[in-house]
Amino acid sequence: MSELLLTSQPGFTELLASSLVTGTPLTSTLLKAINDNARFACVRTETFYGYYLVGESVLLPTSPADGYEYSAQECRFLWSLYWSGSGQGPLVGVTYLPTRGVTSQPGWVLQMGFTIDQNTGLISGGVSYWTGSQQLDTTDGILMVVTIAKRAR
Repeated sequence: MSELLLTSQPGFTELLASSLVTGTPLTSTLLKAINDNARFACVRTETFYGYYLVGESVLLPTSPADGYEYSAQECRFLWSLYWSGSGQGPLVGVTYLPTRGVTSQPGWVLQMGFTIDQNTGLISGGVSYWTGSQQLDTTDGILMVVTIAKRAR
């Protein structure tokens, strides 16, 4: 697979429809604006992923195409449960499948719930276990987080 690399961060230029009418001269300024808009369209929305433990914060991504650093306001975090047990040390966005650890408490999974703060990226939640006589709450859980990053114009 080829990789898109841009030498500079593209911008967006609003083009009037009247400048693209048949018979209108095609200027170098107009061609540059069309090219810039096409380059911007290639990187306007990017997707990133990584694995995180409960209590970790999702890293704000940097575009591999041009080095653009996204702000939290430009990102939306989606998650999927990867493992209900604990992890083997910090993960903080690794992109390989992490080693699955054991559960931190005995019993059967009773319930689980997770959330990602869309402003800070902080992952919270955990897994509760039932031993047959009591409920044990933990911060177990490994999430695969997908970050949808969209640049503002």
